[in-house]
Amino acid sequence: MRINRKFFPLLIASLFVLNFSAIAQDESQSAPEFGLGLLLGVETFDPSVPGGDPETYQTIAVKPDLAIGKFGIGLDLALHYRFVSDTDSGFEIRAEDWVPTDGQTILDLYLPKLTYVRWGFKGDPLYAKLGQIENSSLGTGFIVNSYSNTIFQPDEKIVGINFDMDGQLFEFPYIGLETFIGNLAQFDVFGGRLYGRPVLWTGIPILKNLEWGITVAADTKPDLRPEYYDSVVNGGAEADPVLIYGTDMILPILNLDFATLALFGDYTIEGQNTGAMTGLGGRLFGIIPYILQIRFLGDNFIPAYFDYTYDMYRGIKYDILNYDGVLIPASTSWLATTGFSVLDDKLAFTATVDGPFALPPTGSIDDHTYLEYPHLYALLVVDEGLIPDFSFSAGYDKKYITTFQDLISAENGMINVAINYNAGAAVITLSYDMVYINDQVEGLTWDDFDVSSSLSCSIELF
Repeated sequence: MRINRKFFPLLIASLFVLNFSAIAQDESQSAPEFGLGLLLGVETFDPSVPGGDPETYQTIAVKPDLAIGKFGIGLDLALHYRFVSDTDSGFEIRAEDWVPTDGQTILDLYLPKLTYVRWGFKGDPLYAKLGQIENSSLGTGFIVNSYSNTIFQPDEKIVGINFDMDGQLFEFPYIGLETFIGNLAQFDVFGGRLYGRPVLWTGIPILKNLEWGITVAADTKPDLRPEYYDSVVNGGAEADPVLIYGTDMILPILNLDFATLALFGDYTIEGQNTGAMTGLGGRLFGIIPYILQIRFLGDNFIPAYFDYTYDMYRGIKYDILNYDGVLIPASTSWLATTGFSVLDDKLAFTATVDGPFALPPTGSIDDHTYLEYPHLYALLVVDEGLIPDFSFSAGYDKKYITTFQDLISAENGMINVAINYNAGAAVITLSYDMVYINDQVEGLTWDDFDVSSSLSCSIELF
């Protein structure tokens, strides 16, 4: 949501929630659990008329939730309304909640009212979820790494699918499958990885754990988000689908109390561009995660093509992928991840930095050169219990890092923060999201950012 600075205080206080829950519980693990939430508040939306002021609506929503064993389903039925003086009734309902606008379909509008449907939990031999996709990776992450369809919330809610199945479900642990669809309504970004353990039957120590996989991922509508970047290569015509595929191997070496270690490698094809990677990763002393990679990138090759911010950068990546020439020269690059997780994971921090061994010649930075500069993603989580009554999480994604000062500049960055305070029967949550959107005007202003925030209070009666 793009706002002017004068509307920022309104956004901070824009959403007050009263969440009334009635949950039927039983000592049995499979007993049904039912919750019913009522949300009351006020939200601010982008203007319906270009150049107009943001529009404020009151909010009322019903949120039923049902869980039976491994099955769960939740709904979010919201109504936005306001009192106006220029209508006969003096009452107006926000039509965009119920009537498709330009470019929207019925599925775009109504699927997000289904918060989620799931079976099982991530890591189970069978896991399926319809709803938000917050951190989807396939294999080593060289093609799909931490893809998310939630970066436009709360302005835009998108429904996707995760489906994982391991052969252990059928007592045949030699094969498995990981899949995702980013947007079920558009069916644009999707991918899958079929993997096997080809020498498990030998029983040879270490070698029996070798995992070999084949990953395929695609985007059928790479020009879906022209508001962030309108592709130049396709000259205004409909962009061709993007298809990326590769193969990987993962070999666990150590699985000790004080250290784990796995070796891995990947070879990937993006159109006429190719890239490869080798590395290692694991955990030291139970508290320090680590990953080290060496990457061999061909001309115009983009590692982790489908990443956390893909929906914003898909137009830029499409141009690089289809450029007739060399925009990004071949290079050898690196990636490193480290951090800590202590006190039974109540305090955790991870940071991942990637970039080339040699920076490009000094010059102006344009949309297509971000891959030639270091990139940082960091996440801090403080779970409830470490600080009495408080929990906290903050994520920071930063591109185009050329100097130390760039690390603390919001330009070319994305910030996500959530703070929770548990006051007994009530939980108060403040969330804040800021995304850099370059308006091509010199100098950093508030118009360069999409900002959204909410303040909520949930009360559990019993």
